[in-house]
Amino acid sequence: MDKKKPKREKTGGRTAGTPNKLTSTVKMMVLGALDKLGGEDYLVRMAKKHPQAYMTLLGKIIPTQVVGDMSYRYVARMPKPEGNTDEWLKTYAPKPTHPAHPTKQ
Repeated sequence: MDKKKPKREKTGGRTAGTPNKLTSTVKMMVLGALDKLGGEDYLVRMAKKHPQAYMTLLGKIIPTQVVGDMSYRYVARMPKPEGNTDEWLKTYAPKPTHPAHPTKQ
């Protein structure tokens, strides 16, 4: 039979969400080197010369999870429906940016 260890109260360490000091320092060094190499112009040259490496970089910095309905291009706040729902939808519903795939019923 496994005995569970009692939980101990946390007594030190970084506060949750505080970045690691070494990670922050290295990040600043990398950004400093990028600035010395030419910044955005350097990245453009490298993207043309090494597109696969550049796409890998993009994959690491772009968020990996998209939340929401991707069939609409814009998100807007709309007033609550009042009166005729069909009229409200004609006025406020966003227009799809691409045709929706047919669904089986």
